[in-house]
Amino acid sequence: MSRKKHDEAPHEEHADETWLIPYSDLLTLLLALFIVLFASSSIDKAKVEQMGYAFAAAFSSGMGSGESGKIQNFIKDAQEADLGKDVGIGSDSKGALLEISSLKLFKDGSAVINPEYISTLKRIAALLDRSKYKRCRIVIEGHTDDRPIKNEDYPSNWELSTARAGAVVRELTKAGLKETRFQAIGMAGIAPKHPNYNSLGEPIPYNRERNNRLNIRIEM
Repeated sequence: MSRKKHDEAPHEEHADETWLIPYSDLLTLLLALFIVLFASSSIDKAKVEQMGYAFAAAFSSGMGSGESGKIQNFIKDAQEADLGKDVGIGSDSKGALLEISSLKLFKDGSAVINPEYISTLKRIAALLDRSKYKRCRIVIEGHTDDRPIKNEDYPSNWELSTARAGAVVRELTKAGLKETRFQAIGMAGIAPKHPNYNSLGEPIPYNRERNNRLNIRIEM
């Protein structure tokens, strides 16, 4: 009597994965190409900032009604108020935002407002005094870069940035806004908007200039 052959275990076929090697090499080459293109490109930083403001406005309008709708309305009103090319208009997580370069707004190393910007602050006050914004809280933030300062009036950037915020509050209240709406904060150089140094630890003068700024935040 013949013996039955044991059933052989089914043979499991493996997919051929050798194609993954050239595919990963291709991705690596593409990544290297993009890095080279980015490193060699010339970026218009002013246009990038304006794009940022536009994106902020677009996202606010896309979110619909409520707080984001109020921010979008304020941005539109601010753009129509002719505040001047030196006033950046945008928003952040806390509300609408107006930004002015401290290097233009104030005299060097002081909290004295340059006379030519008094009219700009008056236009901002007129915008903030509109009935639909009268209940909004206004936070004034003074920012410097990370370079230390020491003069007869201000022993450090903390005192300078605080004095600058207070000077703007004083000017806006002179234009008719109530003091109770304001909060003045000196941030010195602890919250830079742009890196003060590059990857080699070298200072970036252009970024330091932009970090010297005065923010007017309207909390919606």
